[in-house]
Amino acid sequence: MSRRKRPQTRIEKRLRCNRCGCYAPRDLRSKAAQNWTGKWESGRLALILCPQCQTPLENAAAEANDAELAVARADGGNFLPDPVLCITGTLEDPGTVLYGRDHLQRIRAAGQAENLCLVSLLPTDARCVPIVGGVMLYLPGQQTAL
Repeated sequence: MSRRKRPQTRIEKRLRCNRCGCYAPRDLRSKAAQNWTGKWESGRLALILCPQCQTPLENAAAEANDAELAVARADGGNFLPDPVLCITGTLEDPGTVLYGRDHLQRIRAAGQAENLCLVSLLPTDARCVPIVGGVMLYLPGQQTAL
């Protein structure tokens, strides 16, 4: 008698605080998740902390990151999370690497380009400014003076 296997269904794992183990809100964009802090490494969430487990220094760093992102967005920047590679031109006719040289070196060493986002065909006068967790991309004509 052969058994029929059930198709594998991937159950999304709920995030937990790395220190106390309490569950994060299911909707990370909700008001309940507002004060949770995460640390991204290589395009993946490496650490998540609930508000009660954050040290004052970690809380201050998160507030500073939020403020930096808000100012950069108000100045016309578009946030792109790491790992990202920003180049002018195309893969066939490459231009200048504006951001992501370190990602290219890791790809060359490891032979893997998992989760890498490629942003190409950027104008030559585009700017990429490193920021915590990624890069702010400024396209010509989108910049505003503060």
